[in-house]
Amino acid sequence: MGARTQKNCPPKSLFDAAHSLTLFLTVLVALSLPAVRVGAQQNDDVTAARIAQLVVRVRAAQADEATRTEARAAAYALIGAARYEDALSLFGALLERQPRDASALYGAALANFNLQRIADAEQLDRTAVGELRNTADPSGALRNQHADALVLLAVIEAVKGDNAAALATVQTAVKLAPRHFDAQFTLGRALYGAGDPAAAATAFRAAVAIKPDDARARFFLATALERAGDEADALTAYRELVALAPNVAEGHLGLGVSLVKLGGDQLAEGVRELERAIALNPDAYEARVTLGRTLIQQGQSAAAVEHLKRAAELAPNNPEPHYQLALAYRRLGRSAEAAAESGIVKQIHEARRQTRAQPTRTTANND
Repeated sequence: MGARTQKNCPPKSLFDAAHSLTLFLTVLVALSLPAVRVGAQQNDDVTAARIAQLVVRVRAAQADEATRTEARAAAYALIGAARYEDALSLFGALLERQPRDASALYGAALANFNLQRIADAEQLDRTAVGELRNTADPSGALRNQHADALVLLAVIEAVKGDNAAALATVQTAVKLAPRHFDAQFTLGRALYGAGDPAAAATAFRAAVAIKPDDARARFFLATALERAGDEADALTAYRELVALAPNVAEGHLGLGVSLVKLGGDQLAEGVRELERAIALNPDAYEARVTLGRTLIQQGQSAAAVEHLKRAAELAPNNPEPHYQLALAYRRLGRSAEAAAESGIVKQIHEARRQTRAQPTRTTANND
């Protein structure tokens, strides 16, 4: 399949949008809540008054483990509700009394990360990793918490641009807890970004084996298989994704593009899948441009124009939809419009050449 748009594919670097912390929120909020929350509660119960009360109780000299457990559960419930500052007030109180509380350290790191306080998050999370590494754990009860902290550390390292360290850290997490979904999933993304889609597919397979109903992991698996050149398994993976999540546009997109690529008897089904992807997500750029290109090849240039015009609106600086529009207009005998689209293609290529040349000229001037 052709290169996907950023929102529809695994990232090209370790985490393609490392500057956008929102990208990681889904993964990070869910990392370890079931492991550390005892007596999970509804977020509605965690009022400001209750938070203040818990802070006082935790700070009291007579605070016992039951109180601390209640405070941790409330703090993680607040993280799940994206109430990070409130969560920090509880984690802070816990750490005042027990500075080596690994669960509170990790929770505070997670809250700080989502508040974009990366340095604070890293310091807290590294401390949590150290505490968990040095804690005797003969039964393996802390293994998943340790892996949680390592996965968060890997994401922090990726945000800082240290992809090599991030990959090594998440590999440690997987070695420690092979059945840890987020560790396997994050390893897959890291390996994909490092240019090893075959190894990424292995990690995504492991993630799918742990959570078969996770549509996100199945999509990444299919895309990694496709990038690795395993077209047959990729097609199977896309079909499984569509069966699991029929209302997820990306599954139909991946399946449609794969079928169109195969051509022949698969072409009609591929077109239907692309149309389904667009029905679910009218802003799916790749579905639009692929369907438009395919319709032109089938002699349906008039039908292709609608999709290609929308693709050009979605990605105005991409020459491909304009090139395909020029071709469609030419076949429809609309010469002036074809010439205008060809002119846009030339302008985009020229702008790209100038952008690529700019650093060279700057360097030359500095020399």
